[in-house]
Amino acid sequence: MSERAYASLKRDILQCRLRPGEVIVDSVLAEQYGMSRTPIREAINALRREGLVVIIPRRGTFVKAIDLAELQDTYRMRVLLEPEAAVLASQRATPAELDALAELSDSTVRTQDGPAAMNEANRLFHVRIAELARIPLMAQTVNTLHEEIERFLNLQGALGHPYTVTNHHRLVDTIRAEPPERIREVVVAGIEKARVHMIETLLAKADLSGVGTR
Repeated sequence: MSERAYASLKRDILQCRLRPGEVIVDSVLAEQYGMSRTPIREAINALRREGLVVIIPRRGTFVKAIDLAELQDTYRMRVLLEPEAAVLASQRATPAELDALAELSDSTVRTQDGPAAMNEANRLFHVRIAELARIPLMAQTVNTLHEEIERFLNLQGALGHPYTVTNHHRLVDTIRAEPPERIREVVVAGIEKARVHMIETLLAKADLSGVGTR
């Protein structure tokens, strides 16, 4: 039951059914998920440790706000990790695994699945590349970085500013056949494009509530 509460609450946070800065009320969630408050509280504590939930004494429990400075740092971390993950994947993944990666790329642009599913597929695609690098800690870190990006993209969509993810087939083809330096160039270019879009969105959309600066 605790695992189900954790999965449900995390899904609702990542997909912005519970938006950044929104208060979390365990009794409301218990009724919504059809369970007691105990597994809800355990899920809240687990997500607090992951940084998705903030508990403020005498005020309450909240979904962590999206911080612009932290988001910028997220993209900096991507530049440090993901080019090397792609290079290692090119050296360590089997042809069958790269075929499966190309299929996963298709799901990032399958519009009939809806924006939230596409944003989740985008995260899973980048995490899968890190998994193919065969370094578990790298994959865990990339997943954490992309969870915050997924929240941001879903918040955009919830406020009427959806982002269309680019098809990643070019990246898969590059991983299959290109040398390490070319792989790094393509990965960095994709990250920079995403970062610029994020900044332009924040500057242009003053109503993008739930995003803070410091």
